[in-house]
Amino acid sequence: MSLFDAQTVALKGLNLIEASAGTGKTYTLAELYLRLLLEPNEVGVSLTVDQILVVTYTRAATEELRDRLRQKLVDARDDLAKQPEERDNLAALVDSDAIEQAKQKLSLAIQSFDEAAIFTIHGFCQRVLADFAFESGLRFELELIGDDRDLLQSMTDDFWRKHVTLAEQGFVDYLISKRQTPETLLNSIRNLVGKPYIDCVPIAEMNTASYVELVATQFEMLKRLWQSEQDQVIAALNDKSLLNGNKYRKASVDKWLINLMLMMESTVPTSLFDGFDRFTTGKLEAALKKGQVLPELEFWSACEVFLEQYTLLQQARALQLQGLRLSLLHDLQNNVVEQKMQRQVQSYDDLLLNLEHALMGERGDWLVAEIRQQYQAALIDEFQDTDPVQYASFSRIYAESGLPTFLVGDPKQAIYSFRGADIFTYLTAKSHSEHQHTLMTNWRSHPDLVTAVNSLFERKSNPFIYQDIPFHAVGAARDKFTVLQVSEGEQAPLQIMWATSNGKPHSKKALTVISATITANEIARLLNLASTDDAVLVDEKSGNKKPLTGGNIAVLVRNHRQGSAIQQALQQRGINSVRQGTDNVFSSDESHMLLRILLAVEEPNNEARVSAALATRLWGMTANELYELQQNEQAWHAQLDVFVSLHQLWLKQGFMSLFRRLLTTTSAQQRLLAAENGDRQLTNLLHLSELIQDYCRQKNAGIEAVLIWLSQHIESIEANDESAQLRLESDEQLVKIITIHKSKGLEYPIVFCPFLWDANLRSAKNEVLTFHDEEKNCAAFAEPTLSQVSASVQLEEQAEDLRLLYVALTRAKERCVIVWGAAKYQQGSHVSDAALFSLFHPSLDEVKADDMMADLVSMAEQSEIAVIRYASEELPVISYQSDHTKSNILLARTFKGRIQSPWRMSSFSALAHGHDAELPDYDRQHTELVAAPVVQAKPALDRFSFPRGAQAGTCLHALFEDWDFASDDEAAMEKLVSQTLLKYGFDDKWTTVACQWLNDVLATPLDESGLSLSQIKLEHRLDELEFYFPIAHLFFKPASKAGFTNLPFNLASKNACRGNINAATLALIKSFNPGAPPVQVST
Repeated sequence: MSLFDAQTVALKGLNLIEASAGTGKTYTLAELYLRLLLEPNEVGVSLTVDQILVVTYTRAATEELRDRLRQKLVDARDDLAKQPEERDNLAALVDSDAIEQAKQKLSLAIQSFDEAAIFTIHGFCQRVLADFAFESGLRFELELIGDDRDLLQSMTDDFWRKHVTLAEQGFVDYLISKRQTPETLLNSIRNLVGKPYIDCVPIAEMNTASYVELVATQFEMLKRLWQSEQDQVIAALNDKSLLNGNKYRKASVDKWLINLMLMMESTVPTSLFDGFDRFTTGKLEAALKKGQVLPELEFWSACEVFLEQYTLLQQARALQLQGLRLSLLHDLQNNVVEQKMQRQVQSYDDLLLNLEHALMGERGDWLVAEIRQQYQAALIDEFQDTDPVQYASFSRIYAESGLPTFLVGDPKQAIYSFRGADIFTYLTAKSHSEHQHTLMTNWRSHPDLVTAVNSLFERKSNPFIYQDIPFHAVGAARDKFTVLQVSEGEQAPLQIMWATSNGKPHSKKALTVISATITANEIARLLNLASTDDAVLVDEKSGNKKPLTGGNIAVLVRNHRQGSAIQQALQQRGINSVRQGTDNVFSSDESHMLLRILLAVEEPNNEARVSAALATRLWGMTANELYELQQNEQAWHAQLDVFVSLHQLWLKQGFMSLFRRLLTTTSAQQRLLAAENGDRQLTNLLHLSELIQDYCRQKNAGIEAVLIWLSQHIESIEANDESAQLRLESDEQLVKIITIHKSKGLEYPIVFCPFLWDANLRSAKNEVLTFHDEEKNCAAFAEPTLSQVSASVQLEEQAEDLRLLYVALTRAKERCVIVWGAAKYQQGSHVSDAALFSLFHPSLDEVKADDMMADLVSMAEQSEIAVIRYASEELPVISYQSDHTKSNILLARTFKGRIQSPWRMSSFSALAHGHDAELPDYDRQHTELVAAPVVQAKPALDRFSFPRGAQAGTCLHALFEDWDFASDDEAAMEKLVSQTLLKYGFDDKWTTVACQWLNDVLATPLDESGLSLSQIKLEHRLDELEFYFPIAHLFFKPASKAGFTNLPFNLASKNACRGNINAATLALIKSFNPGAPPVQVST
């Protein structure tokens, strides 16, 4: 693997670039993009932005990459405009005699950047499938859905009805005892759907009926023996001289006997009560006091046999359940495509699969050639998150093509296996690449922090377990200038806060509280120092100092529980924070609150539901206030009427109208924002309303359907549904609480990692295990495979935990703080299972606080690491002392500039607004005015006395638009004219005048040939023809003529006729002066 140089690497072949955290991956992509645009390829032609394929894995990353690439082009263009000696780094890329040509290329690239082929992986698949729809065999109009859970759940419900409702009662009872539902059944295999590359290990068939028969027979024997030996059994168990009192306490014995009596009076139980094994021979003999002999009763041995047979039956039932899960998976895999085609939808996974099928299909070779022609270079970002389907597609397109293809990623940051990412696929791609490169310089972090992290991962020979994922120490590009300057306390860039434990490991619950307390105290201390300018961030170039704020601090957590613990600890100290992660909005308290409110709206006369709604935070009623309201009959019925009106509003105007009414009538926004963490609550509530409205729009759903949909989403949360992930509140100055997964790709001046001691190894306990076997992905459903692969699954999970640790420790720019301590969890696991334990304590096999502390001290002496002891029993609460005197009153600035839009669309009326169109008559003779005698005459009803103004013009315009010129139906004309006059506010007395006027206009000849409007049939005319007239420089000046295209028409004997003034207006003018000479109409 060679050191990568973006300016000298050959632009050809399949290249893989491994970029460690902070080594300038995006900068490298931008350099390659620039070179691909400027340098001619093997046939001597430079590429354009639409010929360079750039792919990354999230929408946010795509937008960021798009901005960075465009800015790179702008900077390069500006750089070329400088003098040669002032240019930064383009001298090696552009010859002096090609500067102008390079400028033209860059200008064209910038102008056409909207056409740049920068996609998410799913966006790329969608584009190819749309561009080559015939070759892919897909329909043109398939709706893309972000979450196909509703469809899968519907299919699972059908499967349940076919296979479970008709199953034997014993198996149904077993499913009930295990709390199995269609939702839990789907959840158990959901991550396998849409992954045809996973090989499911077959399940051995088992004759469950024989076990059922054996258990039933043995149970009947047990009941007979109980009837005959009941008294002896009870006496033996209550004999204090016979059995050990600690193992057979009287209270426990009494409870066991009661449960046994109830069991003996029923049929074969679906599950045995806790303590049934206490009636077996083995348990009883183990509890005998010294010198005592167990009474010889057949009941003891019968219980032992029954327990063995019952255990075998339960194992058979468990295998039957796993078989049901496997059958469901096969059913979904075989039928989901057909179901989606019927509904004309496709999911994100379908995009990947459909592209792969098209590339591997009959016309695959032709499609590959077309894609290579369209995208003659490829830059694939975040390639460590690939999977077998994605890699198969890219390999099919670009492998052995010779086209410049760069796969950029870091296997040490492959942390998204729960989304389907497969590190083993990346390693396969790495082995097949033609050239392998690496980036070895960290541009993000302080040199001492880079050194400390290097030393930590170098404490083991294979820190990431797999030899194919080595760790290479990186160098630091920054100098040792101290950006973070804190006047008090430890200054080391990597700090370990050790929670003392008095020799005994902490419980998980206790260490969670301690870690949150230590973290919150340290954050409060830093912010208090910042309030007196004793904790600042200094700009390296300008030397300007800015006080440290909460926005400069991030706390990395693994899950919702840890995030809540940190947020509560910060709130206790008066520090505001914001949580950023992949938590689902349907798991929030607001989703349950909204469901209770909508249930009340559905049944407004159900007083229990209304009471539950009024008790939510949206109304904020206390128990006493609610009780008093219910006692006031008139007020209570008025409140019920409110819910009735809300119900009617939903029915008539839809959900969003109802929701907006709820917010206004309850003053919910003010109430929620005034509460603690109110931003989060209101954000969740608005987010939920948008999701519900979107569902209503797509499905045209009513009240009942919305409630079912919302309930299902609350019960079965889809972790990968991006549309339901929690949105952010206003967070600029707040401490960030973010999951490690979400923090990937981000950076912060100060990072706290309070819970790295918490081992989170759970995959080996799942009902279905996925694992990697040689060169294929597999899934195990049953024994003995589950036991055989359990160790392998746990090893894969430990390896990913180490990669997650690497991501966490490389987010900080100036300081990283870790909380560490000896901990013991339930079920016998320890802190030794945590990824960081293997690096901190590589030689320890068990958790001993003293030995762990000795390891930390030794490590600190040899590297840039500081260890700080915290006495866990005496942790004070350090409150944040905000300096309110420094807070500025925020006022909106007055905008005094002028925004000039590059282009706009307007009309003559808008342009002429404010300009007087009534110009003087310069042809009129200047004569003296002579007063004429006043004659009182009755005003005439004719066209000359018809009302003037814009309203009159609009009325006449409407008459010409609505009347068929070729019609001679006088009654119809009179009716139309009368209705139009009344519509525009004119007296009906003008009807006769307007009818005569309209007839005269239609009969008026327009040219010497006798052409008139009455000859134009309705189907041969357009009332208005839209046109756009470009004006580069506009100024107002009296003009002699104006252009209109208001009445184009077509006669059979003529070509299209377009008047240089409105044809109807021309006829209207001539109707005032029939003797005027004809006006030329251009044709």
